[in-house]
Amino acid sequence: NIHFLCLDAKSLTEIFSPGEVKRIYLNFSDPWPKDRHAKRRLTSPEFMKIYGQILAKDGTLEFKTDNQGLFAYSLLSIPESGWKIAAYTKDLHHSPMAEGNVMTEYETKFSSLGNPICKLIASR
Repeated sequence: NIHFLCLDAKSLTEIFSPGEVKRIYLNFSDPWPKDRHAKRRLTSPEFMKIYGQILAKDGTLEFKTDNQGLFAYSLLSIPESGWKIAAYTKDLHHSPMAEGNVMTEYETKFSSLGNPICKLIASR
Protein backbone atom coordinates (compact mmCIF):
# COMPACT_ATOMS: atom_id res chain seq x y z
CA ASN A 1 0.00 0.00 0.00
CA ILE A 2 1.06 3.57 -0.57
CA HIS A 3 -0.05 6.65 1.31
CA PHE A 4 0.33 10.29 0.33
CA LEU A 5 0.23 12.66 3.25
CA CYS A 6 -0.11 16.42 3.27
CA LEU A 7 1.01 17.29 6.78
CA ASP A 8 3.95 18.41 8.82
CA ALA A 9 6.50 15.56 8.83
CA LYS A 10 7.12 16.24 12.51
CA SER A 11 3.80 14.51 13.25
CA LEU A 12 4.62 11.23 11.47
CA THR A 13 5.14 9.41 14.78
CA GLU A 14 1.54 10.29 15.70
CA ILE A 15 0.26 8.53 12.57
CA PHE A 16 2.56 5.52 12.16
CA SER A 17 3.62 2.94 14.72
CA PRO A 18 7.31 2.15 15.26
CA GLY A 19 8.58 0.07 12.33
CA GLU A 20 5.34 0.37 10.35
CA VAL A 21 6.77 2.08 7.26
CA LYS A 22 8.79 0.10 4.71
CA ARG A 23 9.96 2.97 2.47
CA ILE A 24 9.93 6.76 2.60
CA TYR A 25 10.16 8.86 -0.56
CA LEU A 26 11.30 12.47 -0.33
CA ASN A 27 10.84 13.93 -3.80
CA PHE A 28 11.87 17.50 -4.62
CA SER A 29 11.23 18.95 -1.19
CA ASP A 30 11.81 22.61 -0.41
CA PRO A 31 15.61 23.12 -0.16
CA TRP A 32 15.40 25.83 2.51
CA PRO A 33 18.64 27.37 1.15
CA LYS A 34 19.42 29.76 4.01
CA ASP A 35 21.70 28.28 6.70
CA ARG A 36 19.37 29.44 9.46
CA HIS A 37 16.61 27.27 7.94
CA ALA A 38 18.67 24.05 7.80
CA LYS A 39 16.54 22.45 10.55
CA ARG A 40 13.54 22.65 8.19
CA ARG A 41 15.21 20.53 5.50
CA LEU A 42 13.59 17.11 5.32
CA THR A 43 17.01 15.44 5.47
CA SER A 44 18.10 17.28 8.62
CA PRO A 45 19.07 15.24 11.70
CA GLU A 46 15.76 16.17 13.37
CA PHE A 47 13.70 14.67 10.55
CA MET A 48 16.01 11.67 10.09
CA LYS A 49 15.36 10.82 13.75
CA ILE A 50 11.61 10.90 13.12
CA TYR A 51 11.91 8.67 10.05
CA GLY A 52 14.04 6.25 12.04
CA GLN A 53 11.23 5.84 14.56
CA ILE A 54 8.62 4.77 12.01
CA LEU A 55 10.80 2.94 9.48
CA ALA A 56 11.00 -0.86 9.52
CA LYS A 57 14.41 -2.31 10.40
CA ASP A 58 15.02 -3.22 6.75
CA GLY A 59 13.27 -0.08 5.45
CA THR A 60 14.78 2.57 3.21
CA LEU A 61 14.53 6.25 2.48
CA GLU A 62 14.76 7.43 -1.13
CA PHE A 63 15.50 11.09 -1.78
CA LYS A 64 15.46 12.94 -5.12
CA THR A 65 16.20 16.59 -5.84
CA ASP A 66 17.58 18.86 -8.53
CA ASN A 67 19.02 21.20 -5.90
CA GLN A 68 22.78 20.59 -5.71
CA GLY A 69 23.16 22.45 -2.40
CA LEU A 70 20.44 20.42 -0.69
CA PHE A 71 21.93 17.21 -2.06
CA ALA A 72 25.41 18.08 -0.80
CA TYR A 73 23.93 18.92 2.61
CA SER A 74 22.03 15.60 2.63
CA LEU A 75 25.13 13.56 1.76
CA LEU A 76 26.64 14.91 4.99
CA SER A 77 23.63 15.17 7.30
CA ILE A 78 22.22 11.70 6.68
CA PRO A 79 25.37 9.79 7.78
CA GLU A 80 25.83 12.26 10.65
CA SER A 81 22.36 11.17 11.79
CA GLY A 82 23.52 7.57 12.06
CA TRP A 83 22.12 6.42 8.71
CA LYS A 84 23.99 4.63 5.91
CA ILE A 85 23.85 5.81 2.31
CA ALA A 86 23.54 2.63 0.25
CA ALA A 87 23.75 4.35 -3.14
CA TYR A 88 23.70 7.80 -4.65
CA THR A 89 24.10 9.61 -7.94
CA LYS A 90 24.32 13.24 -8.95
CA ASP A 91 22.92 12.47 -12.41
CA LEU A 92 20.11 9.96 -12.08
CA HIS A 93 19.06 9.84 -15.72
CA HIS A 94 22.58 8.83 -16.79
CA SER A 95 23.06 6.30 -14.01
CA PRO A 96 22.23 2.65 -13.35
CA MET A 97 19.98 3.95 -10.56
CA ALA A 98 17.57 5.17 -13.27
CA GLU A 99 16.28 1.65 -13.81
CA GLY A 100 12.66 1.55 -12.67
CA ASN A 101 12.63 5.30 -11.93
CA VAL A 102 9.18 6.87 -11.83
CA MET A 103 9.41 10.50 -12.83
CA THR A 104 7.45 13.01 -10.81
CA GLU A 105 5.98 16.17 -12.27
CA TYR A 106 8.82 18.23 -10.81
CA GLU A 107 11.41 15.77 -12.07
CA THR A 108 10.02 16.03 -15.59
CA LYS A 109 10.02 19.84 -15.36
CA PHE A 110 13.54 20.18 -13.96
CA SER A 111 14.97 17.56 -16.33
CA SER A 112 13.50 19.39 -19.33
CA LEU A 113 15.37 22.50 -18.13
CA GLY A 114 18.62 20.51 -18.22
CA ASN A 115 18.98 20.16 -14.45
CA PRO A 116 20.61 16.87 -13.41
CA ILE A 117 18.55 14.94 -10.90
CA CYS A 118 20.28 13.70 -7.75
CA LYS A 119 19.13 10.60 -5.90
CA LEU A 120 20.19 8.69 -2.83
CA ILE A 121 18.97 5.63 -0.99
CA ALA A 122 19.62 5.39 2.75
CA SER A 123 18.89 2.97 5.55
CA ARG A 124 19.38 2.87 9.30
